[in-house]
Amino acid sequence: MPAGDLRFPFSAVYGMDDAKRAILCSLVQPTLRTVLIRGGPGSAKTVLSRAAGELAGKKVVNIPLNVTEEMLFGGMDAEATMREGRPVMQKGLLSRADGCILYADDVNLLDQRILASLLDCVLSGRVVVEREGVSGSYPCDTLLIATMNPDDSDISSHLLDRFDLCAYSDFPNDDGRGREEVLRRNAEFARDPEGFVSMYSEEEGKLRSDIERARRILPLVTITDALLGVAVELCAKVGAEGFRGDIALVEAAYAMAALNGRDEVMRKDVEEAAMITLAHRRSYSQPPPPPEEPEEQQEQQQEDSDSEEGDRNEQPPKPNEAPPQNQGDDSENDSEPPDDGQQPEDIGAMLDEMMFEIGEQFRVIDYLQDGRRIIRSTSSRKGRRAMAESRDSSGRYARSRIPEGRVTDMAFDATVRAAAPYQRSRRHDGLAVSIEKQDIRTKVRERRSGCTILFLVDASGSLGVRRRMAAVKGAVLSMLRDSYVKRDRIGLMAFRRDSAELVLPPTRSVEYSYRKLEELPTGGKTPLGQALATVSDFMTSYSRSHPGESCYIVLITDGRANVSLREGADANQEAERLAEEMSIPQVKWIVVDASTGFVRFDNAERLAKALEGTYFRLEDLDADRLAGSVRSVIG
Repeated sequence: MPAGDLRFPFSAVYGMDDAKRAILCSLVQPTLRTVLIRGGPGSAKTVLSRAAGELAGKKVVNIPLNVTEEMLFGGMDAEATMREGRPVMQKGLLSRADGCILYADDVNLLDQRILASLLDCVLSGRVVVEREGVSGSYPCDTLLIATMNPDDSDISSHLLDRFDLCAYSDFPNDDGRGREEVLRRNAEFARDPEGFVSMYSEEEGKLRSDIERARRILPLVTITDALLGVAVELCAKVGAEGFRGDIALVEAAYAMAALNGRDEVMRKDVEEAAMITLAHRRSYSQPPPPPEEPEEQQEQQQEDSDSEEGDRNEQPPKPNEAPPQNQGDDSENDSEPPDDGQQPEDIGAMLDEMMFEIGEQFRVIDYLQDGRRIIRSTSSRKGRRAMAESRDSSGRYARSRIPEGRVTDMAFDATVRAAAPYQRSRRHDGLAVSIEKQDIRTKVRERRSGCTILFLVDASGSLGVRRRMAAVKGAVLSMLRDSYVKRDRIGLMAFRRDSAELVLPPTRSVEYSYRKLEELPTGGKTPLGQALATVSDFMTSYSRSHPGESCYIVLITDGRANVSLREGADANQEAERLAEEMSIPQVKWIVVDASTGFVRFDNAERLAKALEGTYFRLEDLDADRLAGSVRSVIG
């Protein structure tokens, strides 16, 4: 075999135990047909997946990222159809995958409709084609190994459930020793591929013999009712919906036992199988199982702990004291009167320039956690705006349809296919293909589209006192997590004192946003009118430079202005007047009422009516609820 055709050995891939275990189980158990490996860039997902083909002695068929339905599944063979005078089917790429391993890199970036059809075909073992007058089917007995980077985008929960196995490929985290070993093996393979492959030939041979032995043992493997009960209990604890998780867990446990040379499933087989069959099926629609506790309980326990600590120090507890949040000497100022004789009415000055961190309690920076814990709640709305039909000739040619009115972008291939079955009965008049009006098809083009979401946030002292800025920051980051697939841009403008400042220009970068939001000052008065005027100028210019893109402004305030644009004018009336007169192309408003307390004002609600926007009143503002409310409006 030429050196350029040599694959990095499966056994030579450092670490990735769960991913290796998942692939080995799928090579042993024929009922496990779909494997997903999730991990960051450069974590050897692709190397391991391709190495599986060498280990199994099967060809690896790649699915390109820009694949179309016709390329993948098949359609009409125009040449054969015209020659024979009847619809003739042409098989797609999946026909070459029969008896092979099918590999899809960055599967989360595939069109979701194509991915759904692909999973159906792989799981059923057969491709059924019904399109353009063609009806046919062909076998597709294959194993699908897919990889993805969850930081780019995620897959909707119902598609994620169609993957029998899912494993996380973690970077080595052993004080640098693992990274050194990865570099050493990579250098050795690059220097002498043949020698490196021969070095691991014994381990590869042992794995092959283990797989063959496991296949022979598999029909003999049994499981007790008690362990079936354990499997059911594990599925119930993670909130796995349906029975796919239960079935995959038991089938994987059978494979685990067979790989270990046993004809009976043991408890450790079930536990290991659960790691690769249930992690991606975990549901967050219900409270997490013990020992995790709701955040409210944790906060209450913290307050109780603080109270007990105060008792030990013989200090009376303060019922309304907020937990410290790394804000310098604020806690000292709250617990003791200032030595300089500062009066309580100077509290506004004390709060000025306070910096509020992005609170951990809001669970919005999952991307900072290790791989196994990056388990995100997904929704059927995920990626809804990823592809939108183009109204002009721009964008990717996705499909065809019968035109309505004048044809400006004819789909020549679809037109020929529509005319092909009737060529024998038509007059050609010297033409190779006779096309009539009813044959003409027009192109349906799609392009990536998204929207811009600008948070316009009251950063005055009243908002800072209640620590609400942490929730706002968390909501911005929460929405940025899935902004890539939807092509959304998230921005932040804060207003305080006498001006409004664009803190975060519309972006898709989580890392950049985190740095910009980390130290956002709060405090001062509320220049609501100035904020409306500033955001109007900015979004008017922005919408002109981004034609066709939807824009949303999320205004978070209690609506109580105390700084006017004109001297002597009523600040609240001025803000309402500006809101009524405001007209920004392509922009819709969402107003979140951040007011609290026993005495409620309707300033924010009146503002929402004047802006003709959607109104929310969040009594307990947190990142997840805020982000979810905004998403529900945008769709």
